[in-house]
Amino acid sequence: MKKIFNFMLGISLCGQIVCAQSAVRNPASEMWNDPQFVKSFTASYGVLFGFEPEISDLEKEKLRGLLRVIQSDPRAAIEALESQISDQSSAAFDFILANLYFQGGHLDRAEQSYRNCVHKFPNFRRAHKNLGQVLVQKSDYQAAIPVISKALELGDVDGRSYGLLGFCYLKEQLYYPAEAAYRQAILLQPSVRDWRRGLASCLLGMQDFTAAIAFLDTLIKQEPDNVDYWLLQSRAYIGKDALLAASRNLEVVRRMGAGTVESQTLLGDIYMSSDLPELALSAYLEVLQESGNTNPQALVRAAKLFTQRGELNESARLITQMRLQHGATLSDEDDLALLTLEAMIARAEGDDVKAFASLTEIVERDALNGEALIELGDYYASQHDLARAVNRYEQAQLIGQFERKALVAHGLALVGAKNYQKALVLLNRAQNLKTDPYLAEYIERIERAAR
Repeated sequence: MKKIFNFMLGISLCGQIVCAQSAVRNPASEMWNDPQFVKSFTASYGVLFGFEPEISDLEKEKLRGLLRVIQSDPRAAIEALESQISDQSSAAFDFILANLYFQGGHLDRAEQSYRNCVHKFPNFRRAHKNLGQVLVQKSDYQAAIPVISKALELGDVDGRSYGLLGFCYLKEQLYYPAEAAYRQAILLQPSVRDWRRGLASCLLGMQDFTAAIAFLDTLIKQEPDNVDYWLLQSRAYIGKDALLAASRNLEVVRRMGAGTVESQTLLGDIYMSSDLPELALSAYLEVLQESGNTNPQALVRAAKLFTQRGELNESARLITQMRLQHGATLSDEDDLALLTLEAMIARAEGDDVKAFASLTEIVERDALNGEALIELGDYYASQHDLARAVNRYEQAQLIGQFERKALVAHGLALVGAKNYQKALVLLNRAQNLKTDPYLAEYIERIERAAR
């Protein structure tokens, strides 16, 4: 059973690494709130120096007049520029027009104008840089990578450019170049949280969990109230199979009042894997209190795992609370899953009347519910009504994903009735579908009994 939970946490870790990557916000989305960026960007309307296109005296005169209009009426400046740009005009005009589009949030127009710049003047460094920023803001990360790289190649030694390049590589799951870019960004802009968070996500993506833990230790010491760092480090601990260390981090987040549906579900999964059902239940019940929890499937899965483990009290409490808080919004599929679990709990507690009523209702509502058909077959087998039990097992065997489980249940029922030969046929079919050393050992014992 522990292998099942470790496998579950392995899947959870993969999802959490993806979530960690997704949780790294787009640094381009808040550029215009950064005074330093705005100051630098505004300056780019003016003096053009180094790696820039040549401007004729007549064009210089026109630009001087445009700069005054830009400050007072950007829309009028756009109209004036649009009428003056041609294939022969300087790329400087396209650049200023692109800047105006960019600043006004017209990203498609800005992109096209910046592309016109670099078409006219391929080494136009600032055009490459700004085009990269536009592409990142548009979430076109694949296209942004070569553009930002070209700006850096042309000498744009800037922390933001390195950070944006790292972010693009991270979104494309190219972790090694992302790590290199983020490290450069941190050297140039050590106080920017986005770059530090991005580097941590890269280390997680590369599964370098030891380095991730050490790096996040440093960040947590610097900013102990930063929830993101605690969460990222918990994922690194899970990667190293240090589950209790991960749970400590998640408990810190919980006590900070910053727990989310995802973090609390993960905490419950860890406690479940660590054979701490009471603590797991506490975490899962807290998930139910989260107003944003509109997807109860993780809790349905948790209730199922409690039931499989024999933690029937915890499963029943979780199901009861789910019905109290989300009964009206449960999907038909989730409702039937809970009803199946309630029937399994009732059978385990000897309440056959309740179990039979629940299972019958499930099959009436969903004739292809393999789980309920198998449970109903087990119920009939326990009542020594083998004919009805076999009928239900055979129905479940026709449902692809339940075929093997139904074959095993059917075989076990026949063993109980001492019909060993027919049982062996079914059990061997199940073994052929998917090998299992425990089932193989059981088959050997039945073969000896049959002889």
